[in-house]
Order: sequence, then C-alpha cells, then structure tokens
Amino acid sequence: KRRDEAWLFQVQLAVTAADGGSPVIRRPATSSDFVGDGKEGRALAMAYRDHVEFAVGHGTGVHVTVSDDDPAKAARVETTAVPAYELPRTDPPTPEDFPDIPQLAEVELDMAALADLSDEGLAQGLQPLVDAYRAWIEQQRERIADPAARLTGFEEPAEEALERCANAAKRIEAGVELLVTEPLAAEAFRFANRAMWQQRVHTLAAEQRRLDPKMSLADAVAAVDVPANHRWRPFQLAFVLLNLPSLFDPTHEERKPGQQGLVDLLWFPTGGGKTEAYLGLAAFTMAIRRLQGVIDGFDGSDGVAVFMRYTLRLLTVQQFQRAAALMCACERIRLERSEAGDDRLGSVPFRLGLWVGFSVTPTNEKQAQKAIEEERGGGWGSGSASAVQVTSCPWCGAEITAKRDAEPESVRRRTLVFCSDPLGRCPFTRKNAPGEGLPLITVDTEIYRFVPAMVIATADKFAQMPWRGPTRALFGRVSRRCERHGYRHPDLDEEMKETDSHQKRGATPAAVTVDVLPLRPPDLIIQDELHLIAGPLGSLMGLYETAVDSLCTWEVDGKPVRPKVVASTATVRRAEEQAFQVFWRGLEVFPPPGLDAGDSFFALQRDPSVAPGRRYLGVSAPGRRIKVVEIRLYVALMGAAQKLFEKYGQAVDPWMTLVGYFSALRELAGMSR
Repeated sequence: KRRDEAWLFQVQLAVTAADGGSPVIRRPATSSDFVGDGKEGRALAMAYRDHVEFAVGHGTGVHVTVSDDDPAKAARVETTAVPAYELPRTDPPTPEDFPDIPQLAEVELDMAALADLSDEGLAQGLQPLVDAYRAWIEQQRERIADPAARLTGFEEPAEEALERCANAAKRIEAGVELLVTEPLAAEAFRFANRAMWQQRVHTLAAEQRRLDPKMSLADAVAAVDVPANHRWRPFQLAFVLLNLPSLFDPTHEERKPGQQGLVDLLWFPTGGGKTEAYLGLAAFTMAIRRLQGVIDGFDGSDGVAVFMRYTLRLLTVQQFQRAAALMCACERIRLERSEAGDDRLGSVPFRLGLWVGFSVTPTNEKQAQKAIEEERGGGWGSGSASAVQVTSCPWCGAEITAKRDAEPESVRRRTLVFCSDPLGRCPFTRKNAPGEGLPLITVDTEIYRFVPAMVIATADKFAQMPWRGPTRALFGRVSRRCERHGYRHPDLDEEMKETDSHQKRGATPAAVTVDVLPLRPPDLIIQDELHLIAGPLGSLMGLYETAVDSLCTWEVDGKPVRPKVVASTATVRRAEEQAFQVFWRGLEVFPPPGLDAGDSFFALQRDPSVAPGRRYLGVSAPGRRIKVVEIRLYVALMGAAQKLFEKYGQAVDPWMTLVGYFSALRELAGMSR
C-alpha cells in the first residue's frame, strides 16, 4: 500500500446510546480539580456543579452534548480536531431579569440625578438596592432544600456563600445610612456623582468630536448627555456604597492594622466596568479629604488622596487617559463652586499625576524641555520620554501634540499641556487656563513638588523610594512649601538652586517659603489586575508594600490609620492568601459568589443562544513548529475573511483584522520575521 493510504487524519470517534438515552456519566473528580483550601474547593465544586467534565482528550478535543434531563449525564461524546467553546457573556442585572424583585426597578442609577438629590432623597433612591439584594438572598436560601437545585451535599458551602452575601448587603446598607447621617459624606457622594456624570458625557462627546471635528463641544455634549450614557451599573454603585464608611472615617475597622484591615476585591469579567467603579471611589475620596480639612494635625486640603497602581506600563498609560477626563471634571466643579463663593474644595487644583518614568515620562524638567524641543525641531530626536501622554483633550476631544500644545514654564518650573481648541471654547486652552492648562502632571520632580490629588503608577516605580528622598512628599511627609515652586526637599533644592524668597517676575507675584502642616497620607490604594502580582513580582511587591503601608500610616486620637486598599481582577483563585501575603489584610470579594457560577445577583451569565458570548477555538498540531502552525492558521483565517469580503462587501470589514498575542518576545520576533 502507498504510505498515505495507511494513515487516517482527523479521525472522529463518537459515543451514543442505541436507545437514544444518556449513557455517559461525569468523569470522577480528582484532588487537582479544585486548587486551594477545603472551603474554596467545596465552594467551587458547588458553584460549578452543573458544569460537568465527561471526558479528556489526548491529542484531540472533546465535544459533549449534555442530556436535557440531567446535566450530569451526556447524550453524546465525540472527539474533534478543532474544539470550540462559547464563553457566556456576563452582564449586570436588569429589572426584567428579576420580575419578582420589584425593588430593583426603584433604584436610582442615574449619576446626574444622584448628584442633585437631598440626603433623604439619596436614601430613598439607594435603599431599594439593598432591599432587592436581600430579597434575592432569601430566594437563594429557599433553593437549598429544593431537589431541583441539586444542592444535596453542598448545604454547608451554600450557607457560607449566602452568609457572605448577607454581610455584603449589610455593608452596602451602612454606606446608605452614612449618607443620611453625615452631611459631609453626602456632599462628597454628590460631588463624585457629578464628576462621574461629567466624565462620562465629555468622554463620549470627545469621541464624537474626534470623528467630526467641525461639531461644536456644546452640540456634542447635548447629543450624548442622556440618562442611558451616565447610569451606574448596580454592581458599580453597590461597590462604591460598601466602601464609603471606611473612606469617610479614617479610624474605621477596615483600616485597622493586621488582618483586621480589609482588601475589597472587585471581581468582574474584563470590559464589565470595573474602572468606572473605582474611579467613582477615587472622586469621593478626593472630595471628602478636602471637605474634612485638618484632622489631628494632618491637612487634607492638599496631597495625594489616591494611588492607582498597575503592573504594566502600557495599561498605566491607557488608564491615565481615562482618568484624565475625571480629573478635568473634578477641577471644573471646584472652579465653578469657588466662583460661586464656595471654597470648601480648597484653592489647590485637582491634578492627576502619571508616575512611570523610565523611557515613558521625563524624570525632571530638563528632560521634559529637551523632549519638547526635539518635537518642535521636527527631527527624529533621541527618543526622549515625552511629557505629553494624551493624544487628544480629555474634555473636548481636540487634538494635542507635544510640538504645539506643550509649554515648559521656566518661572514655576512646570511643564504645561494645553487644549488646542482654536476657538477657545474648551476651559483648558491657553486663553481660559493660562497658568495651568490641563490638570495633568507627568514629570517626576513636578509630581514631588505639586503632589497631585491622584497618582497613577506602575508597581515597580515604588522601588524609587529608598533612592529618591523627594518621594516622601507623596505620602504627606512635608514641612515647607514655596508659594511658587511647591513643596521643598533638600535634594530638589540642590537641583533647582531653590531659595526662601523670589521676586516678582512678569505676571508671577513674589513668593516666599512657608511652614506647613504635614499632609494627610493617601487614603485609597487601588491595585488593578491583582492576579498579575505573582511569582517574583509578588515577592518583591510584598516587600515594598511593607514600606508603602508604613509611610501611609498615621494616627488619629492615638489610633493607627492605614489606607483603604481595593483591587480588581477578572480571575480569582486563592485570592485571600494572596491579599494577606502582599497587603497584610483580610479579603472580601465583590460581588460575593452565590449558589451558581452564573448568578451572583450583580452579575448574570447570559445563555449563548440568547446573547452571543465569546467563542474560543482550539488548534492542536503536535510535531509541528509553532511558527508553521501560526502562519497556516493566519493564512486560513485571512483567506476566509477575504472570500467573505468579496461576497458581502463592507459588512465583513471588522473581520479583516487579525490580532496575535504572544507570551514571549522571542515568539513575537520569530513570527514577525
């Protein structure tokens, strides 16, 4: 026989019952199926009790047709060369999802409405969220004894899961009660909602104007300023509410030393809206510090209120662009209230700092000026780090370039970035904000001198602390401030040749150095993508976190005060142990998992037959080099897209782009060649 007649390719084997029944039962569970301690393993086994594994393919994939009567039995099991799985989409709930819980429809989710409600109105608009959640918990409790729920043998983990849900409801209700009993908390909450409302509207308006530059800012805002564009998702609002008490009260038990302290882990799939949830928390934190003023000798009217940390520089810069719109909104609100005679938000602008350094942002003013000069020169330059980290105005969408819109100011030694709107309609142009521009700081030494209200940084940047003395200002450790150049430190004084007084220069008034109170240390630390802090990075992070925690700790009435820590992730496994090892705190996951993996009240998995999810295909090619497999796969995908494009035209255009991800630079370089 010829060689090719002795081989069979992509063989398919299938098992069915001759009588049409369900002959295949679940594969026996092994100790490695659920990693973690006993409690976590039992909770996972309960949540995924209907997600049964029937077979494992060796060199092939397996497709299963589950029985309609029993999810633990299969009507058909078959091998496949290209296995496929559609990951269900996870969405926040709507009133239609819970017709028997009418309270959900009564929750006020509109940021614009919440920004103007009275203290009593806030309670009326927010308490239904607690009532709806508790009604859902009671419904779940009744299911434990229901045979149809298949919870026999899982009674203990079921009760533990619902107890965590009940504790979350209690914490959310405490946040609502705080808004009723504490006027300053209610005022800061209204500020946060107004800022988030404006952030959402102007982000969308900026996108509109980037597509149509001739559209005016007023028209763009009017087009997108509708309730559907500035509504909280229930889990976002609940997460903000349950964290309000610990951010309002520095001595709250969630900020105590040791494991008494608490990390709140926001667990939601990628793209679900985690960023908006903790941006809302950041806005509340920045406002409440300024409204509370001086507490036990620590001044909250200035200083870093929020640290937002990422593990990857690219993620950091992306989030900086998103947070910039929020900071513009906060500063606009402060200025409007100041013009109306309300100075409770202080005289210091709300600013956002990007503390990344290395080859991304300048370390000092000289590097920033050099980069701007290179841009203006029109040459390739030397690749200096740029002080301009936004490509368009976060408030109006006008294009921003370092060549035209960046300006090194020699008197105050600031690097300013202005909106380029030629008609001056944006409040952050040279005409409307001559001494400030956009409220953004990207130069390291300027961050130390002007301590922005919010700092976005990479986790590794904190390695600067032992080597750069001025970093102490980020933690409120200051005693003197120059009225022109900001907070002073001996290292910076030497670099800048700083003196105790400065004469008037042009429109800039004379300035002197004054003694100041220590600033209130950061109240909120946001750690995004917590699951990436593992391995060697996790070990190093734990060491530096000890120093960060110490620098952020202060005392009120003799009681130690630590910062509140919140984190976010799309994957959670052994998170409690990780939080303790890195942050020396306990952990609460939000939303707490319920009895089923697809329903935690705040997050619902949609059936793929109703709402398409994300489809994954697997390709196995043993004995072939990875690059050969990738090239053939790419050619097949692009060839299929081209054929569809030729047949259907522009409608297929989104499928004409192919994106490849690589786990190592070596793989990327090889594929690129």
